[in-house]
Amino acid sequence: MSEIDYTKYRLKPESEIRETFKEVSSIFIISCKKCYKEFEIEAEPEYDKLLELLGEERSKISGCAEFDFLCNSYLTKKKLTDLDISNVETIGVISCGIGVQFVAQELEGKRVLTLCDSVPQSGNATSVTGYHGISLGLEKCAGCGQCYLNITGGICPVIDCAKGLLNGPCGGAKNGKCEVDPQVDCAWEKIYLRLKGQGRNLPGEVKLRDYGKFKVDERNRISLFTQTRRMQNFYGGLYPLERKEETENLSIEAFPEPEHVVVFLSQHTGSPAHSLVKPGSMVKMGQKIGESSGLISASIHASISGKVLSIEERIHPSLLKPSLAIIIENDGLNSVDSSVEPVSDLENVSKESLLELLKEKGIVGLGGAMFPTHVKLCPPKPVDTLVVNGCECEPYLSADNRVMIEHPDSILKGIKIVQKILEAKNIIIGVEENKSGAIGKLKGLDSSPDVTVASLKTKYPQGAEKMLVKKLLDRQVPEGGLPLDVGVVVLNVSTILAIYQAIYEGLPLIQRVITISGEGLKRKGNFLIRIGTPIEDIIDLCFDGNREKFLEEYQIKMGGPMMGILQEDLNSAVIKGTTGFTILRKYPVEVSEERECIKCGRCVEVCPMELYPLYYAYYGKKEMWEEALKYNVENCIECGCCDYICSSKINLLSFIKKAKRYAYNKAKG
Repeated sequence: MSEIDYTKYRLKPESEIRETFKEVSSIFIISCKKCYKEFEIEAEPEYDKLLELLGEERSKISGCAEFDFLCNSYLTKKKLTDLDISNVETIGVISCGIGVQFVAQELEGKRVLTLCDSVPQSGNATSVTGYHGISLGLEKCAGCGQCYLNITGGICPVIDCAKGLLNGPCGGAKNGKCEVDPQVDCAWEKIYLRLKGQGRNLPGEVKLRDYGKFKVDERNRISLFTQTRRMQNFYGGLYPLERKEETENLSIEAFPEPEHVVVFLSQHTGSPAHSLVKPGSMVKMGQKIGESSGLISASIHASISGKVLSIEERIHPSLLKPSLAIIIENDGLNSVDSSVEPVSDLENVSKESLLELLKEKGIVGLGGAMFPTHVKLCPPKPVDTLVVNGCECEPYLSADNRVMIEHPDSILKGIKIVQKILEAKNIIIGVEENKSGAIGKLKGLDSSPDVTVASLKTKYPQGAEKMLVKKLLDRQVPEGGLPLDVGVVVLNVSTILAIYQAIYEGLPLIQRVITISGEGLKRKGNFLIRIGTPIEDIIDLCFDGNREKFLEEYQIKMGGPMMGILQEDLNSAVIKGTTGFTILRKYPVEVSEERECIKCGRCVEVCPMELYPLYYAYYGKKEMWEEALKYNVENCIECGCCDYICSSKINLLSFIKKAKRYAYNKAKG
């Protein structure tokens, strides 16, 4: 039995079909039994699927007729005359575009609606040479994947127009003929006349789709350009729309103090902290309320002063499962704990004391991973280079950029603290070239000669540690290894600022700068925000709409659109690893359902870790996790490039995370 299905059409998304049926009171269905498909069943399932998804709306169907090879004009024309449809105003067609066009032509006085989208099978979608079906007639179908025949009276504006006129309007027909090809009738005039005969008009707005073709030399130029960029800085990666211009020039401002905070006891890689307070306790800002509970752990502090209302489970914004959090009610006094005091004699403080201070202040990596900084700065191997990561390659986010622009002196002082701890000889600050303001500020500092500011080509995910080390130092981090294996420690620029604040100001990690950006917002920007601020407060301040309907119409990710974590509970809160929140509108219709992998290889071409992500989906669907491990899934940095580029819309990251979890559990025994 062949596993290849050359079916030429599939039912439109349920939401689109329901919208279509809202417009009609009665409809007769004509269905094609398909062609170029292994003959296993006599009746195809689409009509039954249609009835199932319509529910009560199925009562609008006045009848149905099935045809073998609907596009066979000679036989179909005879069968159409035998149908009792003289009183029917609307015909719904289940077939590819060729069948729809033929029925619309034969039943010109009736409204003909397509209930399917044609599927390209020739590998030449949207090209007139890509038509299919057995008909020898004039009708063709380019297999666009989204059929417009519903609104054009069954005349295809892609195939029948010499200009493929979904590109936009032309200069007008000349005597009913196309201005490009005088031998061809103007498709749009034909569409207009057919709709007029049915008492219909074109909709006021039609989303244009560009089916223009590149010239050969232009295509070659773009191909060469793409190949060059593919290898720029590192293998793979992407160039997504940055959208940083929306916030990159907005200065950091203080986010309004929350009425209460939700301070999770797990705000770092490793073991959660143990609570040091009980409900009813009064706490001050900067007071330690959670004690680190192991080697890989970090302390937690109160970000406001007030009363501990409860210690309860809330949905963690990173783990996405219930996790203990301390709920504190703000008393509005901003009483500061006595422990918040700067180091008085920094020159004479040992590196061991500095490490203990960073541990006490709860400093963790602020690039998103949240690894305890005091552990990272105590490497088991010699380190000669500190790399400060100022790339911030995620679209929309600009918090690190503003930190570099507005606090360059503090960053330099923070670097000197880390340099003293690590005894590193070389310091490199890596910044993507799209942050020219930050590069200028950092280079303008009167820094020591061992500090270098490196401008890097903008490319995602440039900010990944292994990418930075390879580009800046030409050192290859071994598989399963860390930068320290090649003598390097990498710290995010906001982590450096937090280190400065901990030592020079005595401030524990109770606040950070985040970006709030995206769509549907009345207020965007870069905000200095308290750890534990509820997501609800962010929506209330920034969202331009009804919060009650927010999750119905929008999605919110903690982080950027590439690696951000989708939030479905607005009762969660900001944690130390929150780099920002990106709010985007949900698609009004289902753009594309997940399909089977076709081994196009695009995921392999964009993987910066030089992995083969297609195997994670292949073995993941079979739950053969042991096989997935053979393809080095543990080396994946979860940058999302494979998800972004996948032509079958497979959620590759979900399989990757499951495979990694399997590997972790296997290692634990």
